[in-house]
Amino acid sequence: MCLDTRFKPEVEKKMIAKLPDGLITVYRMVTRHDGRYFPLFNSGRFHVGLNHANTRTAITICRGGTKYPAGYHSFTSIKDLRNWRELEYWPERRFVKFRIRKSWITAIGKQVHLGNEMIVYVTDRIISPSLRDKTAVLN
Repeated sequence: MCLDTRFKPEVEKKMIAKLPDGLITVYRMVTRHDGRYFPLFNSGRFHVGLNHANTRTAITICRGGTKYPAGYHSFTSIKDLRNWRELEYWPERRFVKFRIRKSWITAIGKQVHLGNEMIVYVTDRIISPSLRDKTAVLN
């Protein structure tokens, strides 16, 4: 997954400033195998608790060619996640709530599909829930 567009740095700063200081709920589509959650576009897996991204890699924005550090791409609402175009390709998907802090956000941008613009946070860290946490799975 890559952002379709990225907000300008001054807009990102204003958006981040409006977020709460504590943990923030974000939404991801993942698969589940062998008692773990796996991201759809990475060969890694999520460990329960705090996960760190490899930010040494730069990702090129799908439209426009701007680069930003690799990281965890998460939707800001479950509605936006459900509107995402990639859903049709992943019948075994799970919609899961993860947690971030605003200080972990490295980029903010949009995914665009069928006229829907969905806000996505890219973070260098993310907190994965336990598989036993049934309140974290939304489908």
